[in-house]
Amino acid sequence: MKKYIHYLLFFLIVLSACTSDENVTDAPKEDFKKEVLIDAEVVGKISSAEINLLFKNVIELAGISEELIPPLQFKGITVYKLTYTTTYPGMSEKITASGALIVPDDSKNNSIISYQHGTITDPKHAPSFFSETASNGFAAVMASLGFNVSLPDYLGYGESANFHHPYEHGESLASASYDMLLASREFILSNELGLGDKLFLTGYSEGGYATMALHQYTENKGDLTVTASAPAAGAYNKSELALDIISSDEPLPFIPYYLWVLDTYNWVYGINKPWSYYLNEPYASNIDADDPLSIFEASLDPNPSNLFTESFKNEIASDQDSAFKNALKENDRFDWKANAKVRLYYGTKDDFVYPLNATSAYNAMKERGSVVELVPFEDKNHSTAINDYAAGVLIWFLSQK
Repeated sequence: MKKYIHYLLFFLIVLSACTSDENVTDAPKEDFKKEVLIDAEVVGKISSAEINLLFKNVIELAGISEELIPPLQFKGITVYKLTYTTTYPGMSEKITASGALIVPDDSKNNSIISYQHGTITDPKHAPSFFSETASNGFAAVMASLGFNVSLPDYLGYGESANFHHPYEHGESLASASYDMLLASREFILSNELGLGDKLFLTGYSEGGYATMALHQYTENKGDLTVTASAPAAGAYNKSELALDIISSDEPLPFIPYYLWVLDTYNWVYGINKPWSYYLNEPYASNIDADDPLSIFEASLDPNPSNLFTESFKNEIASDQDSAFKNALKENDRFDWKANAKVRLYYGTKDDFVYPLNATSAYNAMKERGSVVELVPFEDKNHSTAINDYAAGVLIWFLSQK
């Protein structure tokens, strides 16, 4: 079975390409239970025949005998864009956010998977657009195998694109994802599709961190019951990761992403220090203070030893509290007691989100009495561990379906 799932992953991007708005009608407009849900519209359809045909074509191209592949019944799927109300950091009034809900056709009483996507810098890759991404393709496969799949856009994408995305901010990732879950449930129930009694959570990279944050939020503040969660390659231990980064004296290829986190915490928590507080010149002046994503175009030295100011490095390394260190602690999601079982997936050679995040979470959560497993992918980095994660989590969720 595991070998089969690995082959399945080859056609994810091709599968995504089959979404189309041809012959698509709007979602039924029955009376929704509008506690958070605002509206829904169909943005894509993939038939079971298309999925099966694509799968057979890929298997043939890969030179794999169909006799080696256990049969699976792929269902056709319908992709809806949902809009719903949620909160935004620092605002008292609710805002409108969005996400995608993928529903298997001709099927009722399916349980929900909440799938939190990884980091995106192109807003057109938000799930509600259902564009050609492997992430959306994997979600489509999960739905075709008999799950309702809820995919939050997060704040700053889709309907809330006029706001900055609060990158790696635990509370808002959790609340936006949870409210999307509520909107998905409202849509499913109001359309008399029935709803299974299980809830699965998963995601990779930023999605892994969002999954851990969502799990904790759901159990501590929500009314839903998590069956199992599978966070993967997430930065759960922000405090220790920041110390490792700031202490490094070699080029780090992912430095812009770390600065994006820094910028988010700087404004979300009202620290409001200029870039010159954190970075040496000329690097501080190369960033547009009003555009967080300008970090990716700015000329920067990727070596933290040269990039960060001595005062900021000393602040992170000291034993004293500071506003920024408190923001890091506020976003730590590694040391808590989970009621539902957790599997932590990670690559042992992850050079972006260091393995310490998974290992420290495993140790801390186990110490608190959580039912938690550590699933390492030996010698895999942040990119090469993705397929192993996708195969593993799909098998795990199917076994509990």
